[in-house]
Amino acid sequence: MKNLDDLIRSVSRMADEDRQPPSPPLHPPLSPPLSPADLLFYAPCPVKLAVKDALDALADAHTGTGDSLAVHIPMGCTSVDPYDPLHRETDPDRLPQIIASIGFGDFFRRGFVERFVDAGVFAAPLPAGVTPMHHAAGIVDPDGRYLVYGLTPYIFLIDRKRLGDLPVPRRWADLLDPRYAGQVNMCGDGDDMADAVLLSLHKDFGMQGIARFAANTRGLMHSSRMARSGGAPQAGGIYILPYFFAETTRQPEHMQTVWPEDGAAASPLYMLAKRSARPRLDRLVDFFATGFGRIESARWFLPLTGPLPESLPQGAAIKWIGWDYIRATDITALRDRLNGEFRLLVKARAADAGHGPTGDAACAS
Repeated sequence: MKNLDDLIRSVSRMADEDRQPPSPPLHPPLSPPLSPADLLFYAPCPVKLAVKDALDALADAHTGTGDSLAVHIPMGCTSVDPYDPLHRETDPDRLPQIIASIGFGDFFRRGFVERFVDAGVFAAPLPAGVTPMHHAAGIVDPDGRYLVYGLTPYIFLIDRKRLGDLPVPRRWADLLDPRYAGQVNMCGDGDDMADAVLLSLHKDFGMQGIARFAANTRGLMHSSRMARSGGAPQAGGIYILPYFFAETTRQPEHMQTVWPEDGAAASPLYMLAKRSARPRLDRLVDFFATGFGRIESARWFLPLTGPLPESLPQGAAIKWIGWDYIRATDITALRDRLNGEFRLLVKARAADAGHGPTGDAACAS
């Protein structure tokens, strides 16, 4: 694996390239223009290339059996992809055999869930050896549809110099305290956002909590900018970002990583596998179920069966919004609404404060 500092720089370059994505077609198709893939794979930028290498090796081995695999892995962090409208599909035969994606996006949308997930098109394996941390958080789907094989955990990176005499926040509720006004730097911009953070805050504190959080938020920026040694220029003292970025860059002594006492807000890395994919694609399914953690950089994304990073603090917990909440809510529609309303609130706060929000690139989640 390449040096982690080099990896951080490569992720930052990917974000720079994606600031001006290609223009989408004027009339995007309702279905992908390609034949259904065996695997459609989206992943967080820091692990995308490493996982691609592993999947390429599996595909090569499968080709040796006389059967080739059709694997589609969009590159770049936010680029337009021909499979973007896939969630609007109505024919299960036109879906990939395996869909692997991230966050509470299109494959959690109510229409897609009703047509395919609730209809039993997908079945998740139940891997042995789920870590105690994942088990305690209830990460395994009790309905056996989604396999959440890893998580993007969002934590705090604290600049104690900029925080001044204020106490270091330890829990998510602390970030709603008015004394932290202008101190919070949130991961996100463009169309992307740390969805697990807003969803968790809304579940616990409602829209009032979102408004209080926005009132304390100075602006939005890409995780790789947050993780620069010593923090970003003209930023507040509290960064909310993925654990990978907080822990894999060298920081001066005044920078402090805090794993929230009530748990890191967790966004899913998940897989949906058609029942018809087995046994032909068992190797791919097994990779997501148990093989993801064998990739070194994947450990920062909390593989379901481990291993976990050695740097995790004792008693580290996951803050997961829960399957009951996901089932009872059109979670993607709620995510989109919170994303839009939060941005408007942050923009209004910045205007009142007399400066624009910081940051200009998407959150690498």
